[in-house]
Amino acid sequence: MIPARKPPMATSGIVPWLRDNMFSSIINSIISILALIFVVLSFFNLFQFIFFEGHWERVWANMKLFGVYTYPLDLLWRPLTAAAITMGLVGLSAGLATHGEDGGEIMVGVFWWFFALVALLAVLGLIFWESIRFAWLIVALANIAMFYLGKAVPQLSKRLMWLWVVGILLSFVLIAGILPADSNPDSAFRFVKTKKWGGFMLTLIISAFGIIASFPLGIALALGRKSKLPVLKYFSIGFIEIVRGAPLIAWLFIASVFVPLLLDQSPDKIPGLYRVLAAVTFFSAAYMAENVRGGLAAVPKGQTEAAQALGLSAWQNTRMIVLPQALRAVIPAIVGQAIGLFKDTSLVFVVGLADIFMVHKIVSTQPESLLITGGIRLELSLFLVIVYWYFSFRMSIASRQLEKQLGVGER
Repeated sequence: MIPARKPPMATSGIVPWLRDNMFSSIINSIISILALIFVVLSFFNLFQFIFFEGHWERVWANMKLFGVYTYPLDLLWRPLTAAAITMGLVGLSAGLATHGEDGGEIMVGVFWWFFALVALLAVLGLIFWESIRFAWLIVALANIAMFYLGKAVPQLSKRLMWLWVVGILLSFVLIAGILPADSNPDSAFRFVKTKKWGGFMLTLIISAFGIIASFPLGIALALGRKSKLPVLKYFSIGFIEIVRGAPLIAWLFIASVFVPLLLDQSPDKIPGLYRVLAAVTFFSAAYMAENVRGGLAAVPKGQTEAAQALGLSAWQNTRMIVLPQALRAVIPAIVGQAIGLFKDTSLVFVVGLADIFMVHKIVSTQPESLLITGGIRLELSLFLVIVYWYFSFRMSIASRQLEKQLGVGER
């Protein structure tokens, strides 16, 4: 009898993967073991600090500052109503997206990601935040109710864009107010100066406005740079190169002085928030223009020639043939810039605005915080890391889903 041979070694599963990638040789095994020890010790120390050693009570006590800064306490219902409107529109958009061919994978994923956050805040509000005990619960209910409304009434998709426009304008009016504060000091709709806006609310306003406004402006600059009209071409080139030649922090300082000068107004008459929005938008637009220009250069010339052969005009060629392919090719760069802009809003503290990063500095120097041995900068920094990561990671996931859906990198 021929002796039986040993069964072949497994080539799939966790054990073969570890053997081939981490323990394929003596040197690799030593490096892998040392790295594993380092990771385990790091996570153990981090876990011990977060759950046993950290002084998180100061973070918890200043949640209003982190959320809306010094926005009047009796008017907190206004930004929370704006949050309910925004989250309701997100839910409606996700519900309507489920009627698409792909089932709205991207928008539905965004919806559930943010609904989880709102639901967590609703639970915390019911237990700990007496002043806004039911506010976040209303936001969560609006979010989920509008999602199922979108699933039940697909006809609303024809009015979705106008609902978003009206919702954004209404949210801004709610936060800002409509009545003069001097003559109506106790009115529920009195003006609230932008100096009192802050925290994560201000971070979201600046980043969302900068991302949305810079996108069409960046496309216009990219197309202008490729234009055959000298005035348009060289204006676009000059704008892009000058703006990209200085860091954002420099343009924030310049905008705080230049915008009032350009409009022939006293600096006191133009709120700092509006000057920051202008600087962030133009700075982001210059980088967006270069991203789009790279996409335009990647479109084969034959696409333009084929469109011309079909009798399409230059505008039709650009709008229907060239630009969709160019934007599809640079989705990773555009999303990367959006994530960078979301985090760069932390620089606005240099012109006196108190975004969530500035609140971190304020809380760390409070007398109660300084009484804690070693301070609480590490706790505050970890809190900011979690906040920034939560939103940046969701944008990254949406980008990968969109790339997969559009077949970026495939022929």
